[in-house]
Amino acid sequence: MITPRLQSIVNMASKSYITADIGTDHAYVPIELVNKNIAERAVASDVRPGPLEAARKNIEAAGLCGVIETRLGSGLEVLKNNEAEQIIIAGMGGELIESILKGGAERFLTSRFILQPMNTQAELRRFLISGGFTITGEDIAAEGFKVYNVISVCFAKNAGDTRFFGAEAFAREIDYHLPPYLRDHELYGMLFAKKQREFEKIVSGLERSKFMTREDEEKLEHYRGMLNELPSVRG
Repeated sequence: MITPRLQSIVNMASKSYITADIGTDHAYVPIELVNKNIAERAVASDVRPGPLEAARKNIEAAGLCGVIETRLGSGLEVLKNNEAEQIIIAGMGGELIESILKGGAERFLTSRFILQPMNTQAELRRFLISGGFTITGEDIAAEGFKVYNVISVCFAKNAGDTRFFGAEAFAREIDYHLPPYLRDHELYGMLFAKKQREFEKIVSGLERSKFMTREDEEKLEHYRGMLNELPSVRG
């Protein structure tokens, strides 16, 4: 089943010989990529045997057993060096995606990564920019009231003439939460509202706290500042 979130990932994918889907769950994305002739072959991996078995059954039902290979394992460890030109890491927390990239992305210097963090998107963008990546594209998807970001990146030295967004796109802290290059997106208003609710929830929770540490005080001041800056990036 291709939901709007998964469709956004498919839409962002480029033609490739091998695309790897890390944390594939039901393998819906690699099946769609192969069926649409976007990927000639695919690797679908998961760290959990249950979801991988579900993926295998879906791949078999789609008649793609000889084209999509399932692998049990953690992160990028399931892949050989430079095995996949395109690597999808989606449907998990931003911190976990960062950990996966730290655990082996340097083995795929020429690969393109499509990332879909479920949370801590700003922290992930900050890591990408400071970690030698460049953002080559980003999309917003919505399912009901839920809003998702899909980010395409590659190592900066391989960006070439591709449209990219590096450190210059993030002049202010608020830009890591609401990137300037997304402000013309038709779903930007939903993303803006989501971030506003997120900031307000953090501030409200800290303000109700009876015992404030120095770290809590700094965090409260930080997110009050984010709320004050929101009108300047309304779009």
